Amino acid sequence: MSFTDEQLAQYEADGAVTIDTPFTDEELDRAEDAWDRLQASGEAAHTDPDYVDVIQHPFFEEVAKKVLRADGVHLWWGLAPHARAPSAAPYGSIRDQWAGGCHTDIQATLEDFDATPRRMRAELWFWLNDVPVNRGAMRILPGSHRPIMEYWGNVLTPEHKRMLPRVHGLRPPPVSEKAPAYPEHVPDLQDTPWIEQEPTPFVAKRGQLLILCSSALHSAWQNEDTVPRKAMGNSWIPNGVPCGMP
Repeated sequence: MSFTDEQLAQYEADGAVTIDTPFTDEELDRAEDAWDRLQASGEAAHTDPDYVDVIQHPFFEEVAKKVLRADGVHLWWGLAPHARAPSAAPYGSIRDQWAGGCHTDIQATLEDFDATPRRMRAELWFWLNDVPVNRGAMRILPGSHRPIMEYWGNVLTPEHKRMLPRVHGLRPPPVSEKAPAYPEHVPDLQDTPWIEQEPTPFVAKRGQLLILCSSALHSAWQNEDTVPRKAMGNSWIPNGVPCGMP
């Protein structure tokens, strides 16, 4: 498998890593053609055998097992094709896009993250076309997951911790009163506020895979190109580990 121990260590330190996959150009062509058909038709992803052939490839499950330190995992979410369509100008600045979009999706503690099996979702973004910096490359703040999860471990009650990991989207301040989880938020934990830090664009080549810990701060980004960013997104959880919803 093309997912090395060094790359796993990078995931643990940074909360994200991009790796190569075993898919051939022919397999990628079939998957991208299926992605295009599904986007045009609006049909369910499981109705297209070419799309299913790729998404059911055992490579994804093997990666998830290694990420999660688990003998068995199951698909938690993800069959639908994911698009980042071209955005209309004018485009927001890096500072404005990051301040307006950065968030976490999964609430968990470092104890959850360091457990075996890992009490965490493994989120896999499989790119069907190139993801240069201007094509809506996801922005991530490497390493932010660790102080954030440490904070939750210090402040949450035992009752609350029993609900983890859970899907619970939170943003750093300032937080609108209209936010679904208001007044909950990710507090600033470093000298520089989260929204003033500069995220990393996770660029990729067609056929590569982004492995993300969404307890890290990350953000969608405007696509300044003329073609959509094309992805298959799926997430996995260890067998026997629940993952709560909001």
